[in-house]
Amino acid sequence: MFKRVLLTALLAIIFVSCQQKPESDISYEISAVLVDSIPQLKIKMTLEASSDGTTLLSFPNEAWGEEDLFKTLVRMELLNVEGVVEKDVDSGRIVLMHPKGVKKLEFEYFLKQDFEGEISTREIYRPIINSDYFHVFSHNLFMVPENAKHSMDIVLDWTSFGKDYVVHNSFGSNKKMQLLQNQDMDLFNSAIFVGGDFRIYEGQIQGNRISLATRGDWIPFADEDVFLVLEKTLTCQRNFWNDHSQDYFTVTLQPFPQENGSSFQGTGLTNSFATSVSNNDQTDIGQMVYLFNHELMHNWIGHTITNDNEEEQYWFSEGFTEYYTYKNIAKNKINGLDGAFFVQEINRTIRDLYASSISEVPNAEINYDNFWSDYEYSKLPYWRGAIFAFYLDQKIQQIGDGSQSLDHVMHQIYADATTKDQKLTHDYFIQVMDGFWDGDFESVFQKYIEEGQKVDLVALFDALALEYSAESDIYELGFKFTDDRKEIASVTEGSKAWEAGVREGDEVFSRSIWQGNIDHKVELGLRRNGEEFNISYYPITKAAVPQLKPALENIEKLGF
Repeated sequence: MFKRVLLTALLAIIFVSCQQKPESDISYEISAVLVDSIPQLKIKMTLEASSDGTTLLSFPNEAWGEEDLFKTLVRMELLNVEGVVEKDVDSGRIVLMHPKGVKKLEFEYFLKQDFEGEISTREIYRPIINSDYFHVFSHNLFMVPENAKHSMDIVLDWTSFGKDYVVHNSFGSNKKMQLLQNQDMDLFNSAIFVGGDFRIYEGQIQGNRISLATRGDWIPFADEDVFLVLEKTLTCQRNFWNDHSQDYFTVTLQPFPQENGSSFQGTGLTNSFATSVSNNDQTDIGQMVYLFNHELMHNWIGHTITNDNEEEQYWFSEGFTEYYTYKNIAKNKINGLDGAFFVQEINRTIRDLYASSISEVPNAEINYDNFWSDYEYSKLPYWRGAIFAFYLDQKIQQIGDGSQSLDHVMHQIYADATTKDQKLTHDYFIQVMDGFWDGDFESVFQKYIEEGQKVDLVALFDALALEYSAESDIYELGFKFTDDRKEIASVTEGSKAWEAGVREGDEVFSRSIWQGNIDHKVELGLRRNGEEFNISYYPITKAAVPQLKPALENIEKLGF
């Protein structure tokens, strides 16, 4: 009896000691509270105080395209000393003024969701906090000392949420006490934190943990199917790069309502990928296949292999990622897709490039401003880079009689990035390609990337004895909006829009346009002379654009 009581007491002591907070440079206690019936997150922060009596914390008021993030801050106060807390909106700082000589500060602040109603793509990067769940990115959740060291020990204490409450983030799943030792602060500031009614699916790839966190009632697919796509995508990509070094990786999948069309977006983060997807019957699992394969490929192309000058090398970081998205899916038959899918996507990319009004602008014209503000400029590096990668892949295989491919180039670039910290520059890429090319590669690069000329696909298809059609339908909207998109500014005579009856000066009261897609009709609600009417048409025009035929012989020649 005595031994049993003693054992019970020892177990109790061990349990209590395990719940004690570890030593750290910064600690955060996070809890869910209701303030005037409004769900909020309360964060108690313990940190080292500045000896001069002014401690500065970083909390951006503008980040990731979002503005006025200080509106999510409800209440702030110092708990262990008398002092003053101020917001410095312009600098994105929280200023803590306190007595000099204080060693530690205990600081508490509350966060709330600052918008009402259902979420949309506009709010997904703002804190989402309600009675069912929370979904917050680290820069919107955790203030950090402005003078923080490059790496610090951080404690995240979620114990107030209870054992049955799901807490999931970029650093672990359902761990109510997290110690992030020697944590890189840049990586800490690029993370996702979710909790509440999320469902967690877990698996392993060569002993490394992967997981999917999702919530809501999905209309277009089942959770299990999405997890299978994630698992196979990561397995095949890690096998391709021979890189199984990441011991934890998670994807969060957040639904949002959308009546017409489908949309999805993703953000690559520390050990994680946060996605938001429209939840309707116009979304399908195929879009998740593309999204996962493109965005997760950025773990290597764009992350490990980094651009020396970001926009200047988007033809590589976005274009080659796009090409290897198609190739990885088809080679590994992810979700049952094969070589026919590869041909389909190469053809679509060719059409998109040829349909672009800026298809042959020089690479130097792609800059930060137009890439982030103009649809065609934002897509041009994807289209141009993917077709260039396709061209190089086929030519290298032809030169080496099948013994080499663009894969070998990519592996060499990856090896140099990991062992020599080599960045992707134009001169470096040319240097690598010289080892695989027959002739002067610099002039090829100058022509197709620097100058932006289209690859001669007809000559390529002929040289590879591939079957193709010389003409195809490409996208043509056929009209231009006014700047406020409320009227038709001009219409191309003879276009499908013109034939359907769209005219300059028509007022637009509704629209459904699948940008760049020739398989969906443009649907417009127009008003002319006080009369309202609806118009729909396929946005296509015939053009001399070569397209590969989806013949089995073609697919086999392309290596599928």
